Amino acid sequence: MMFLSEATMRSRNFSLLRLAGGLVLLALFGSGGWLWYQQSQEQQIRFWLGQKLMLDLRHFCHHDVTPEQPCSQAVTQLPALWQQKLSEHHIGGVVLFAVNLQEMTQIRRLTDALHQTTTDDLPLLIATDQEGGRVARLPEAILPAFPGAMALGATYGTHQTQLAQAQGDTQAQTLRQLGININFSPSLDVNSDPANPVIGVRAFGDDPQQVAALGIALARSLQRGGVAATLKHFPGHGDTATDSHTGLPQVDHVRAVAETIDLEPFRQAIQAGAARLVMTAHIQYPALDDSRVETQQGEPIAPPATLSKAILTGVLREQLEFDGVVITDALNMQAISAAFTPLQAVRHSFIAGADIALMPLEIQSPADFVKLEQLLDQLVAAVQSGELDVTALQQSAERVRDLRLWLAQRQQTAQSAAEFTALYQRQQQLDLAIASSALTQLDGDISLIAKAQSLYLLLPDADKCRRFSQALQVEFPAVPLQCVDLRSQTSLPPLAAGAVVIGAYVAPEQSAVEVGVLADLSQAAALSAPVSVDAQLATLQQQLALARSQQATTVVIALRSPYQLPVFAGKVDIRLASYGYPFSLKPDHEPGAVFVALARLFSGKTTATGVLPVRLD
Repeated sequence: MMFLSEATMRSRNFSLLRLAGGLVLLALFGSGGWLWYQQSQEQQIRFWLGQKLMLDLRHFCHHDVTPEQPCSQAVTQLPALWQQKLSEHHIGGVVLFAVNLQEMTQIRRLTDALHQTTTDDLPLLIATDQEGGRVARLPEAILPAFPGAMALGATYGTHQTQLAQAQGDTQAQTLRQLGININFSPSLDVNSDPANPVIGVRAFGDDPQQVAALGIALARSLQRGGVAATLKHFPGHGDTATDSHTGLPQVDHVRAVAETIDLEPFRQAIQAGAARLVMTAHIQYPALDDSRVETQQGEPIAPPATLSKAILTGVLREQLEFDGVVITDALNMQAISAAFTPLQAVRHSFIAGADIALMPLEIQSPADFVKLEQLLDQLVAAVQSGELDVTALQQSAERVRDLRLWLAQRQQTAQSAAEFTALYQRQQQLDLAIASSALTQLDGDISLIAKAQSLYLLLPDADKCRRFSQALQVEFPAVPLQCVDLRSQTSLPPLAAGAVVIGAYVAPEQSAVEVGVLADLSQAAALSAPVSVDAQLATLQQQLALARSQQATTVVIALRSPYQLPVFAGKVDIRLASYGYPFSLKPDHEPGAVFVALARLFSGKTTATGVLPVRLD
């Protein structure tokens, strides 16, 4: 038996005849004449439903998995059972995380195996989050993380969209060579809340027009390279104080503000035809939907946008006229999973207008495939009962098919090792160019640092001490240098004349989005044992005041979010923002572009030309 979507059949010279009893008779004209296939209406429904699911395969074990004994075996090659089930259930796509992506040959083998699971000769949808900055899944040795969206925002005044385009172009080249055809980027969130724990420097800034311009440029360049771009997080996650990985945020803008701030970048990008996908946000937005949906606990709440027909169909489809693929954010995030069962979440999202349900349940053992099959059975029953509209289901599956066709037309030939090496060298140069161009000086005289007789660093942890020290020793080889790890609670020693003391902080604290999903956050915290933002700021203020009392030149650097810099106004000599220090689970990397750019700035080789892309009032 052969199972193909109806639209795919039409595109491949199929004739279709519906028979009594829900049977569908198919005829394909090939070189040997007409070939006949038959499938039931239920089988067709199952095909469509499978196409509308995107699963993650971060970990998989062949033994039973329990909360007390979770699976920690990373999937770096496709297990035979996964290969069987992806084909059997006609799953439309998978999303890959850092644990799946280790080195070039391994990634290519994994994605090749995944693409071979499709039953209709079209590529599988294989996605990842390669935004840059805080969110990057590929190893640095394959593709630099780049400093991130807010760093690109800081370059806009000097370079307009040039560096954003260059970043998208080169990301697409690497992703397509690795068999990854969807990037969950760019973020079009307008970061209106300085305390936003999950967006922040992932946004291009707080100006909707600038966010739109940079987002369109990045999305277009990704798609020019054959990678489908994803506008996120619709209708806008920028004015939230809750991380949707751990809770359910609410945006309290009135409709007029929603239109001019949060929706504006999406409106412009959709009108420009910049991206094939839009990703939903797990946020409540009463100004856009004041209805109620019942949770699994029986509580009526404002529906998250992911589950809102008023937002996904009324605003996105009808008002903004988006005709591409709507994909949910991960449905296992606490904003959804704490209030809804997997079936409720998928069903509500499909009714709302989502085309793809992302990560509806975790599959870490063979027993979890039984749960997947039960979910599909329940969804089939929902279609048969009329709860899910069969016409809407077919149209949605056809949008997924259209995306797969678009990707199939953009297949690329493999690059040689020499070509890939040359590409990576260009990427490293671009990484440094963005980092250097983004550096923003709020006040002070940078030239004072080049005259340093001794250098002292105050940094959040030993890893940053090592990296920044490496970069500074290249530019200041004869200057004594010492770094204090803020976790050690060690004070500065007595300072001699000509001392320069450089303090830096990282805010906000790590989020699940940086390392994959919520379950990975404890692993990341254990690796770096980070100092809280409040503790960093308090220690830096105390130590920099002590240094200033000894006539040292004092510098403070916002390695990520610049919103805390006003705390140091008038208390240090120089304030700088770099926006782009990336978190990494691998602590053995080179210094990194941001630290190299800062060292070159301090030695006088470059100047700080970046412009704050957010207000600090």
